[in-house]
Amino acid sequence: MIKIKQIFVAIITLLIVLSSFTQISKAYAYSKEEAEEAITETHQIIIDCYKAALEAEKAGANITELTKILNEVGDSFSRALLALKNGDYDLALQLTNKCNTKLGGFIDKAEIMRNKASEEQYWNLVFIICTGVSAVLVICIGFVVWNLLKRRYSNGKMKVNPKDYQVLFLTAIFVSALILASPALSRILVYPRTEFFTELWILDSNHKAENYPFNISQNQNYSIYLGIANHLGHCAYYMVQVKFRNETQPAPTSFGPIEERLPSSLPALYNFTFFVADEQVEEHPLTFSINYVSNEELTRVNIQSMKLNDATISLPNYVIGWNSTRKGFYGFLFFELWLYDKNIESFKYHGRFVGLWLNMTLSA
Repeated sequence: MIKIKQIFVAIITLLIVLSSFTQISKAYAYSKEEAEEAITETHQIIIDCYKAALEAEKAGANITELTKILNEVGDSFSRALLALKNGDYDLALQLTNKCNTKLGGFIDKAEIMRNKASEEQYWNLVFIICTGVSAVLVICIGFVVWNLLKRRYSNGKMKVNPKDYQVLFLTAIFVSALILASPALSRILVYPRTEFFTELWILDSNHKAENYPFNISQNQNYSIYLGIANHLGHCAYYMVQVKFRNETQPAPTSFGPIEERLPSSLPALYNFTFFVADEQVEEHPLTFSINYVSNEELTRVNIQSMKLNDATISLPNYVIGWNSTRKGFYGFLFFELWLYDKNIESFKYHGRFVGLWLNMTLSA
């Protein structure tokens, strides 16, 4: 009888413990709405920090340190978006918290850099004015001395005629003035920029435009570099949308004016973010692999998933048919460039894309 009671008590205790663990797990499980709210709030913080960096750059500050922080945060935020898409709300919250922690004090740092740059710009202006005034004074003093020398010669107080050395004297005056004004002229006489654009490229694993991946084996890793050069005249917030299509699905438009080109209507599989200061380059290494299987008749290939760096993306509805002319299963992995427009507070397609045609016949 005692043993039965002990067993009964043990069962009840076990149930209570399990129930408590269930309550704890529920307490730490986040909902979709909470994850979406955290994503929205974090992205607004990123936007505010980007604007602060932009203001610092406009003031003349070197914002390399700031863009480095923003790019690190952008990587975590991209993974948070994928976690939200995959229904892993806890991970999405963890990654957004990581972003928020990383951006702590960012705006204050950008403000300090902006103020320091503004102060340096002020003193540069003072320096330019002083050197310009000095050059004018040298010219004025030179002409005064020249007139005095001529007067002394006219009065017979000087035997040497200054006019015999007029060219040498005037040359000396203007050369001296030019030397004094050269620091100011070097800051003022800057060739104006007339073209503002962005460069987007892919390089192979050896940083060359040669041996790109083409014949793709199942689950085999391939490495490339995705790069952006900013020539827009200001710090830019770019988003690269990763997409994949077969030969019949819509591609981005390739012709016509840049501002009139359209992106592909296919959904983005993943987003990379790039914060690039003016006249700077940002390059990301990218390792990808594709998990695919073919049907028994070898007439199509089903893409099951893709791995981009540490992110695994499910692709359950991607099918590639056999190309009888080119003898293969061809898919196009491409990267569309989008640019954040602070006037509309949203991303706009920037009219550029790069991509790789991939042949998935080796394991088919």
